[in-house]
Amino acid sequence: MTNSVIKLVQAIEADYGTVNCKEASNDPRLLYIHSMYKNEDQREKSLTVDESKIEKAQKLLDSENLPKYKIAEMAGYNKDYFGTLCVDGYLDDSKWYEHRRSTHNYKYYCDDKLVAEGTINQISNLMGKSPSTIRGCMQSVYRKYKHEHIYRLVKVR
Repeated sequence: MTNSVIKLVQAIEADYGTVNCKEASNDPRLLYIHSMYKNEDQREKSLTVDESKIEKAQKLLDSENLPKYKIAEMAGYNKDYFGTLCVDGYLDDSKWYEHRRSTHNYKYYCDDKLVAEGTINQISNLMGKSPSTIRGCMQSVYRKYKHEHIYRLVKVR
């Protein structure tokens, strides 16, 4: 759907030069796009939320080091609906992400030689690489291709 909206806006810009001019504001294609996104605000308001369950879920997110689906079960939510609550901003999962990422310790190897040890953020600072690059060596796509140096990230328990 995003590609179709982008193509539609590009077509309007090709006709008028910009979508911010007065002539383009009356274009039926642009009015259609506006109507699509006006309904989005109404959908957000239609989401009914039980405040006591939200408070309980927020406390669990902030304090527990469990997967989200288990927190959803403990709070009495379906895991998909729980995810929707997080995405829509009813629940703040930033502390949960911080807590989940910083609690695990790893050992980072280069060609079977221990290079660094600690959390992913500590290893990335030490190595001068981004955390996503450090995590990338755990993926199956990384192991699929031949590399000059083979990096491994092993979780320490």
